[in-house]
Amino acid sequence: AAERASAVIAVSEATRQDIVEHLQLSPERIHVVHEAAPIGMVRSNAAQISAVRRKYGLPDRFLLYLGGFDVRKNVTTVLSTYRRAGPAIGEEGPVVIAGRLPERDTPFTPDPRRLAREQDIDERFVHFTGFVDEGDKPALYKGAVAFIFPSRYEGFGLSPLEALACSTPVVGSDVSSVPEVVGDAGVLLPPDDAEGMAGALIQLATDDGFRAELSRRALIRAQRFSWERTARETLAAYRDVAV
Repeated sequence: AAERASAVIAVSEATRQDIVEHLQLSPERIHVVHEAAPIGMVRSNAAQISAVRRKYGLPDRFLLYLGGFDVRKNVTTVLSTYRRAGPAIGEEGPVVIAGRLPERDTPFTPDPRRLAREQDIDERFVHFTGFVDEGDKPALYKGAVAFIFPSRYEGFGLSPLEALACSTPVVGSDVSSVPEVVGDAGVLLPPDDAEGMAGALIQLATDDGFRAELSRRALIRAQRFSWERTARETLAAYRDVAV
């Protein structure tokens, strides 16, 4: 299908490079059109944040991972990062693992509860919310001190962009499309660098000035992505083919 197509739309430059490498398509045929965060992602006030905290049984301050649980997402590093950062941050800053947990514990979808036990993380300091309603996500992001996302591969990386749209700094991986999304609005390191990520989380949790600066950058960065821009660039790709 790709070989027959007059043009291909890729959601990131990283995906474009993958298409060139693995499908051997000419780069000129591939249009990069980024996705965007939902329009209502920034709309959450203090009352809504408090309500979501109560709903999921969360404290006032927490670190957040929100996403899937296949091995690509690298939740093992989320937990090993927190194991290093937790003692410095203290009991008032647990890690929240949000999202529908795997139905079965398999090598492809390892159960994060088992991973936490294997790393001897006190169950008082790791919260598993399970499925999160879409409408609760903005308040969950906005209520977090930082969003941790050490994914090994993303076609685009919508979760970190959603965090940025909520002014929440990202500590994530420096591979695939994640740097394309996060830019200078977070701290990006190799996906297995739990030590470095722990240092970044500690700084975000203890240095108000550093966190305020990254929060400011987060909103600016998120504004570079919009569904209106996505629509315009998609239309441009169609028009290019129609010429």
